[in-house]
Amino acid sequence: MGNNPKPQGAVRNDLESKKVSVWILFLAVLLTGVFTYFGTSYAARTSQNQVAQSETKNDSNNVTGKSSDTLTNDDLAKLELVYDTLVSGYVDKNINKDDIINGALKGMAEATGDPYTNYLVNDETAAIDETMTGSFGGIGAELRSENNRVIISNTREGTPSQKIGLQENDAILKVDGEDMEGKSISYVVSKVRGEVGTDVTLTIQRGTQELEVKITRAKIAIETVKGTVDSTDATIGHVQINSFAKNTAKEVEKAVTDLREKGVKKFIFDVRYNPGGLLDQAIMIANMFVEEGKTILNVENRDGQIKSYKASKDYGTFKITEPYVLLVNEGSASASEILAAALKESADAQLIGKKTYGKGTVQSVIEVGENAELKYTIAKWLTPNKTWIHKTGIEPTEEVSMPDYYNITIIDTREVVKEGAVSDNVKTIETILKGLGYDVTADGYFDSKTTEAVKEFQKSKGLSETGEVDEKTGTALMSAIRDALKANDT
Repeated sequence: MGNNPKPQGAVRNDLESKKVSVWILFLAVLLTGVFTYFGTSYAARTSQNQVAQSETKNDSNNVTGKSSDTLTNDDLAKLELVYDTLVSGYVDKNINKDDIINGALKGMAEATGDPYTNYLVNDETAAIDETMTGSFGGIGAELRSENNRVIISNTREGTPSQKIGLQENDAILKVDGEDMEGKSISYVVSKVRGEVGTDVTLTIQRGTQELEVKITRAKIAIETVKGTVDSTDATIGHVQINSFAKNTAKEVEKAVTDLREKGVKKFIFDVRYNPGGLLDQAIMIANMFVEEGKTILNVENRDGQIKSYKASKDYGTFKITEPYVLLVNEGSASASEILAAALKESADAQLIGKKTYGKGTVQSVIEVGENAELKYTIAKWLTPNKTWIHKTGIEPTEEVSMPDYYNITIIDTREVVKEGAVSDNVKTIETILKGLGYDVTADGYFDSKTTEAVKEFQKSKGLSETGEVDEKTGTALMSAIRDALKANDT
């Protein structure tokens, strides 16, 4: 148990009776693209993040040419020769000069061999910028990618998507007339978001209908934390942390405070599938659990010097005093792992789930001219016990695997599915039925047992007992499994 009054069995007994399964987001992605783009922990721009300042000062000087390893005249001559040759002699006279320059700068970053060091231009900078500011220009919907389509998972209260009437399971066919079939979520995101006050036109499919809607983009706050009271035990509160953005620590404090007012006495904090974010936010949240003076993390710079960050009033005075556990899995990375390591090693907390991703480096970001940024690795971070978890991850104190239906995808309801069909869509249907307790084999073949299971399900929901999965039955199945996951979540 975490930094708790140590009734080791109290929350444990309440929690062990339930399956550990994620909130039913179906890996939903906010229209910021933040969950699509982020797989790293950003220390943020040097000027904006005090935590990172001591680690980035010297390196930022290097980038601006103050290093002893500056380019020689011969180096500059080579670069100029290649550039001039391509501009003057390449077969296509329309070659873009900016593309050549950006390609060279991207190549410098790629030459490090570090997947977390990148030269970013134009739309590529958006995810970082949004995390820094805590907001973006968009429509306020959550998306998922299924069957070569991007689907709306949810619309946030009071946002343009909700006001205009977009609904769960609407498929985005076109954005401003451009076909989105087969496009990635990140691509669709880049087209949907934009400057606040501008319009975007979406062509959507809702069941068999095709609709076109014009939506005015608004400023959308990035909500990274969700707090809910357990549906079967009102003394247990769930706090899901989806990423570590500008205001995440404040959001955690608010979620916990609100749940306390509702009578919650024990907490489940959840960083499953949380890819990371801002280092300072991870430290401030860890500070809520770790006793003052104990180590939250260590940062080792390029010279091998280690700086320890210890729990302190400097990072806030809000504390978690109730019993708690932390849920982790293979999608918990970077800042999530900083929090997990701090709680495990300095607060004696229980980590429940699967081994984490394993990203043990810290990045900083500097602006490089207009609409361009360099994100580069400046340090390693080590656990309180000075372990580097890079590429190895953090082991949970109790390993719990997810059921098969945890990773289900959406049912494609564009066509009626019936006995004799063989497809991945059939496997999805069977996986959901199995998760709901029906006696079927999730092998992708729609056999007589699947037909009977569908009929039983339809009967339980007051639907026509056809044994076939049409739009109504498919939607009902997805709704039922969402409810089941929520009811069983710990």
